[in-house]
Amino acid sequence: MGMKSKFAGWVVGRVLRDLLGGFDIDATKKNKIIKAVKQMIKPKEEPVAWHGAVAVAVALAGAFGLDLTAEQLSITISTIIAIGSFLVRRKVTPLKD
Repeated sequence: MGMKSKFAGWVVGRVLRDLLGGFDIDATKKNKIIKAVKQMIKPKEEPVAWHGAVAVAVALAGAFGLDLTAEQLSITISTIIAIGSFLVRRKVTPLKD
């Protein structure tokens, strides 16, 4: 497994662990959920899903974790979406009729 995949898996694990922290779920079930989500979303196989997950993670981190103004947050998210769209477009071939 490459360094990017390990990092991406770590990020997803952290985000899910933080999200699930607010729920009354035991540690074993949390770990099973995190492992299942990591297996479902693999960067090379599902680049569109990763793009969405990264955009949501940045939006949540910006909204609740960083001291950003609304303008700064919107610019940050817009930039992530633009860069992610470019990268996803390089990986995904559009369907032609």
